[in-house]
Amino acid sequence: MRVQKVHTLSSEADDQQRGKVIPHSRRCAVESAQLSNTPIKMDNVPSTSARWFASALLSPWGKVISALICLKVFTYTKIAYDQMDAEYSASISSASSALPPNTNGYSADQLVHSDNIQNPSPPLQAYKTNSIMDKNLIDVETTSGFVQFNTIPVPNGNNQETNSAIQQSMDEIQQLQQKRQEQQQLTQEQLAKDNCQIIYILGVEGSIHHGFTPILETLAKSQHDPNTGKAYEVTYAPKVLRSALFGLYQEKRDIDDPTLIAKVFRELCPETDGKTKRVIIEDSSFPSGALDDPRSYRIRRQASWMTSSMEEVASDEFALNHPLNLRKFYELYSQHANVQFILLNRPFLETMSSHANDWGEEVVGRSNMIRGFMLILKRFVEYLRQEEEHNNSSGGMRGSRKKKAMATIVCADKIMSKNYESMYEATMARQHILDYLAEFLGWPSSRCPECYNTWKESKKDPVKVLGEKNLGLMLNDMKELEGMWPPLEAIGSGLPEQQCSL
Repeated sequence: MRVQKVHTLSSEADDQQRGKVIPHSRRCAVESAQLSNTPIKMDNVPSTSARWFASALLSPWGKVISALICLKVFTYTKIAYDQMDAEYSASISSASSALPPNTNGYSADQLVHSDNIQNPSPPLQAYKTNSIMDKNLIDVETTSGFVQFNTIPVPNGNNQETNSAIQQSMDEIQQLQQKRQEQQQLTQEQLAKDNCQIIYILGVEGSIHHGFTPILETLAKSQHDPNTGKAYEVTYAPKVLRSALFGLYQEKRDIDDPTLIAKVFRELCPETDGKTKRVIIEDSSFPSGALDDPRSYRIRRQASWMTSSMEEVASDEFALNHPLNLRKFYELYSQHANVQFILLNRPFLETMSSHANDWGEEVVGRSNMIRGFMLILKRFVEYLRQEEEHNNSSGGMRGSRKKKAMATIVCADKIMSKNYESMYEATMARQHILDYLAEFLGWPSSRCPECYNTWKESKKDPVKVLGEKNLGLMLNDMKELEGMWPPLEAIGSGLPEQQCSL
């Protein structure tokens, strides 16, 4: 159907001549009016249906329906465009609130998201863009959300003031990026620390390390990560650690040498898949070795300790660094691993009789030396408790998780079956020890039927080994330890199995 236009409305022509934009609704009305005044040659209409449609369209109701359809289309189109403008304005308003002060009115379209931001020169001019795909706009994450900077340089009359505002914005962006990188690094370091655990079994010489260490090692080997199902990798007394801590195997570097520390963790806790839990166990006693020990300890056992008092030994510089400096070890190695300590205690008379005749040492002198190292260990666990309380307090203010306990105690007498009326009682007490050890160490399971398979109790009688004369002297020395050893006020959780006998 061909429609021949006879005339146009003078008002539309006048508006076009005056350069006005005709509203869409008016255009629909105009075209409807034009259509009503347009003659149609019915002879050219090809069919009866078409003729009927043309007649209906030219009827008064047809004109009204045509106008309504045009108005409906216009209304939906306008609503869509208004909604887009409102969303854009809201995003710009929200982003602008994230801008730093004194930006001289620069809009949120000016921030730049890049790992290597360069200061723009010449200065930037803010402008609004309707293109969300504009390549000159890049998002930046700020404390208030995501904002944008426009990177197109344009001239500006007030260069100094503008550059100052831009530099301030760039500085804030760099600080935010640096903070985010630091947080990511801390997360990675914490994961590495959680997967690398060093357990030092503390105890004076004669505390039955050889009996307890296999129990702990077996318990560690029975663990599986609940998230990955992978078994723990357990290493006892690795050569690289003993050389670093004690100077064994002709190690000449100091304990705090960073290259030596890096070597230890490179070998013991390599950064592989980040999912393997590694446990390292060390149990060298205090003191260690003999006076003529061929091993290359940094600080050797000193003969002077045998002629010193308990307090003199505890204050001696050599004793504080033999076989290692515990504070240095904790402060250096806890930066890279989860370092925890288990203090092993054995009744004093049994401790003194365990090596009474091994090196021909006079019993009274040996008692002073052993009690001196007990005092060193007591002061160290007290230091750990203070560090633990400080870390938990400061960690709570930062909202971070509570730190794990750094030390606990195991009483050798609570493992020995001779101290119970029945084997059932002894078995229950031993299981309770495994329970609190697993909880202390953060291990998922305390079930370990094989843990005590290697346990053998000493059959020595301290009274016979020490003799009547020495026994009286040792009983007097025990009185000096009352209230000082074992250091229950600084360690343990008050469990029955942690109430060690002196």
